[in-house]
Amino acid sequence: MSLQTVRPNLKTLLILIAAVTLYRLVMLHVASGQIDLYADEAYYWHWAQHFDFGYYSKPPMVAWLIMIGTTLFGDTFVGIKIMSLVVYIFTTLNIYFLAKELFGDEEAAFWSGAAFITLPAVWLSSLIISTDVPFLFFWSLAMLFFVKALKSDAWRHWLIVGIAGGGGLLSKYTMIIFVVSAFAYLATSPTYRRHLKNPKLYAAMALAAALYLPNLWWNAHHHFVSFVHTARDNAHVTGIHFHLNKMLEFLGSQFGVFGPVLFGWLLVLLPRYRRFQESWKLLWWFIVPMFGLILAVSLLSRAFANWSAPMYVASTVLVAVYLARFHKRWLYAALAVNVLMGVGFYHLHDITKTLGIELSRKDPYKRVLGWREMGERLSKIMARYPHAGLLMDDRKAMAEMIFYVHPHPFDALKWNPRHTLRDHYELTTDLQKHIGEDFIFVTERKAIPDVARRFEEVRPLGVIRVPLYKDFAREFHVYYLKRFKGYE
Repeated sequence: MSLQTVRPNLKTLLILIAAVTLYRLVMLHVASGQIDLYADEAYYWHWAQHFDFGYYSKPPMVAWLIMIGTTLFGDTFVGIKIMSLVVYIFTTLNIYFLAKELFGDEEAAFWSGAAFITLPAVWLSSLIISTDVPFLFFWSLAMLFFVKALKSDAWRHWLIVGIAGGGGLLSKYTMIIFVVSAFAYLATSPTYRRHLKNPKLYAAMALAAALYLPNLWWNAHHHFVSFVHTARDNAHVTGIHFHLNKMLEFLGSQFGVFGPVLFGWLLVLLPRYRRFQESWKLLWWFIVPMFGLILAVSLLSRAFANWSAPMYVASTVLVAVYLARFHKRWLYAALAVNVLMGVGFYHLHDITKTLGIELSRKDPYKRVLGWREMGERLSKIMARYPHAGLLMDDRKAMAEMIFYVHPHPFDALKWNPRHTLRDHYELTTDLQKHIGEDFIFVTERKAIPDVARRFEEVRPLGVIRVPLYKDFAREFHVYYLKRFKGYE
């Protein structure tokens, strides 16, 4: 069956979603025996061991999703990640109904949904549990019911906007840009400007704020660490210094995450604002503020590819609808390229093996390899010292080891002589409270004079080395530390 013979309707989209999701589920199961958790996933899984309204660097929604997945499927590779697949089903349907609401066109709605579920970013993100997963769901839900509310002015639609807004804020703080986009659109829209005086709009905002309040309360009781982390470690803008190379790097990454054809067309369409009709202008306002902000951040500091994630919702609809109406062959090409990119990424190791290509440390899978073996070998060492706790000095490695060492060392501590608050472990653990205790210290450092002088005895236990490529091996040094004397 060719793309030209596809009947573009909801039934066909549901079949496509089911087929893609089933394939991704199979690949997730296969991956569970070939790769390991990404460090941030292990980090979030540790958060999910106890319910809370906030965690060190993120609002709580990602941890809550992991709680659901692991409750159903256990503390496993699949259980931790499974909710990504589930949530993307509903996000795709939100985008379908958003396009249909805006354009009254089932064909446009179908191609919008099909384009979204085959975005390279969604191929990747579907097999990773991250804050973007619930964030995109709530953003797309808020957009859908914002459009409905503008048309109907029904209380139920405005309230769902508020609920989605609150859920978005509990997923990622950049949900606040939704408010900027909404107000900018209303201020420039002769058709809907009247809603700026609509009390229902402000009731929806109040509801979103009320739903978000528990996380604000949590931050208030934890030194506002989430906000400090976002301002300091994410944006990292320390002055007016231009980094054109970083901005170009960010732009280049968008061709990868949105797809080279779709992003190329997006850049063509965005300057055409004055020629757009009302529905197109609404989409434009839910793209440009976020895009402009991240471009500015990338110029002043640096920006990661996924930071622009909210604009994917409106961008997908804008480009897919335009191409479906005026350049369908380009749309077919865009979807084909994106599917090839997604499937190619899933089977990268199979492809390189077939072609006889030897991978190096530049392998994109490098960060999710070697941790399981590292954990198994460390488990054997720790079993010989049952009264010693686990001590580490790197947040990512610590998250991986807490997951892959058995039994899970949930009481692991972070080496933090400066008493900083730069990650969840520094926030929640304090080695100073464990004077006189023994530890197994795991570090990438070959020499630890600063650590050694704070213990009565230090005994090297060897090196755990896991070769991954001819030019890279994961390597950690292990020490037995006896009787901690205190940082001072």
